Amino acid sequence: MTLLYASTFTDALGRLAAPEQKQAKLAAFDLQLDPRGNGLQMHRIEKAPGFWSVRVSGDLRIILYKEGETTLLAYVDHHDAAYWWAERKRVVAHERTGAMQFVEMPIVVDAAPVVPTISAALPIETKTKPAPASYPFSALTDDQMLDVGVPRDWLKLVRETKLDDVVQLYAKLPAEAAEALTDYATGGRLEDHIAVKAVDADPFTHPDAQRRFRTVDNIEELRAALDQPFEKWAVFLHPAQRALVERKWSGPARVAGSAGTGKTIVALHRAVHLAREDEGAHVLLTTFSKSLATALEGKLHILTEAEIAVRSRVTVRALDQAAYELFSRAFGQPNLATASQVQAAIKAALDADPESCMTAEFLFDEWDEVVDAWQVSSEAAYAEVPRIGRKTRLGLRQRTAAWAVFDFVRERLAQRKLTTWPEIYGQLSTAAIGKLPFTHIVVDEAQDLTVPQARFLAKAGEGRSEALFFAGDLGQRIFHLPFSWAKLGIDVRGRSHCLKVCYRTSHQIRVSADRLLPATIADMDGVEDGRRGTVSVFDGPVPSVSLFADQEAEIAGVAKFIETACTTGAMASEVAVLVRGNAQLKRARAAISMAGFDPRNAASPVIALMHDVKGLEFKSVAVMACDEDALPDPERLRAVGDDADLATAYDTERHLLYVACTRARDGLMVSAVRPGSEFLDDLRA
Repeated sequence: MTLLYASTFTDALGRLAAPEQKQAKLAAFDLQLDPRGNGLQMHRIEKAPGFWSVRVSGDLRIILYKEGETTLLAYVDHHDAAYWWAERKRVVAHERTGAMQFVEMPIVVDAAPVVPTISAALPIETKTKPAPASYPFSALTDDQMLDVGVPRDWLKLVRETKLDDVVQLYAKLPAEAAEALTDYATGGRLEDHIAVKAVDADPFTHPDAQRRFRTVDNIEELRAALDQPFEKWAVFLHPAQRALVERKWSGPARVAGSAGTGKTIVALHRAVHLAREDEGAHVLLTTFSKSLATALEGKLHILTEAEIAVRSRVTVRALDQAAYELFSRAFGQPNLATASQVQAAIKAALDADPESCMTAEFLFDEWDEVVDAWQVSSEAAYAEVPRIGRKTRLGLRQRTAAWAVFDFVRERLAQRKLTTWPEIYGQLSTAAIGKLPFTHIVVDEAQDLTVPQARFLAKAGEGRSEALFFAGDLGQRIFHLPFSWAKLGIDVRGRSHCLKVCYRTSHQIRVSADRLLPATIADMDGVEDGRRGTVSVFDGPVPSVSLFADQEAEIAGVAKFIETACTTGAMASEVAVLVRGNAQLKRARAAISMAGFDPRNAASPVIALMHDVKGLEFKSVAVMACDEDALPDPERLRAVGDDADLATAYDTERHLLYVACTRARDGLMVSAVRPGSEFLDDLRA
């Protein structure tokens, strides 16, 4: 006997009260021990072929689907709702793709179709021709729709679906069909979504079926899954995600995609897959910050709850933290130079040469992005180093004068036995690279890697085809100038794939946020991240972009947004108020206080700077204080060492607003005091 559980079961379980969840889990564990259900009160549901009910308590029922030696945990709810769900569903293998699907029956008790708003009947087309703008699928043939997984019972109803109702198809159709149709309706090609055909295979193991059904091997695995039903991603992967996770790569590989498309999920599963496949593996799962590493470690514990041995082969660290530990082990604990110490050395050098025409800000940026980053050790090397992203050209005399400053800085740091992060990575790359304890390194948020970090990773993965795996989005690069990965030894050309299904952010929020960025962004090696063809799997309210007369009015408006979010399904901790800098934090605290919460209480809405929320998500987000003199941040612009670099700084600020907006799942408010940031015009377009 085989026991499986469905994503619909974990979704429904998560909606129950805690005592009901406990009762349902105990019944599920009994079924895992005996899928035949001996000892349980089971009843066939006459109006739903193949479905059975299991009595959990007086009014609580688990819905099973039974076929031959297979038992599927399909749903759980109170008696009437559970039966109603089962009577509207069928579990069938799709006639064309072979994938097992839940198919919602389009006819209910009153014989009315349960579909998005349907127009008066249109003639069914059998030949492809340009579709009317308001009915995007009216010209599709049966074969075209069957090829992407649309159930036959839904062919006519899909043709009659209006453009405004397309996103609602996610609630009615199997996910693969809804994704294909949504992409087609927004300008994509249906041919890009033709499903894999199953050949003499178990329909439950088809790649599309695995996004909704999972086989249970033991009670520990079932317990781990059901204890975290809200972490559905931990076991149910999109076929495109699973293919990237399990693929044998011939070199460094990268997964890209818009915010919310599951890049972190893929990175996490990739790390676990590598550890699971090889008992001798030791995987470093890393990212750029300690807070994100902590979040990754929590997800790793959920995913490997039933696989302690696999978990022991994965180490989660922020990349700088891992490098610090490795360096300390090999060379002793380093004494790191601070930015203020470097700036003081630059000022001292300039004070000694009052005729210098270069500013301290320009020289610090040059040190940080070029000289120290590339570990330039001589004036000759400085003349040859790539200054990618640095727009100002330096003549021979300027370069000589600049190098005199940098040489002074290098000598001062050496005299005080201070080292920098690039020096740490440089020494690790040359002296200790053969002693690294990691067989594989998986990097999340890879778009924010620095030059020395990338060079170190290239050395760490040298000679091993599957040693390096990256996940990131160029549109979310907010910390460093671009550079060529390929020239440092990390060539992902031909092994870079873009995810197109957005799970975290509603269609409306994603479309609005995408207006802040170009449709396609290319890196220095010509590898493109494209946003065209990305689809969100759920609908939501249109984001609001609000301009207020003064700060008091904005605070009141944001407070109302918070109150509404907390009374319509979101816990206070699932709401965030984000601002650009420390100067705007007072406004955020005032809004939370006016909404009736104590900003000092951990159970209140979250207050954070835009830079600090990379990788996080919330049900509702207010991005406030986006004033004309706050975004782009004037301090950031003043710190730019050369006017030629202002365009790069502006792009970074735009990316930062994109990051902030895409932390929201269901509700988004962006606000400012008039006239507001220039970026808001694009967001509202």
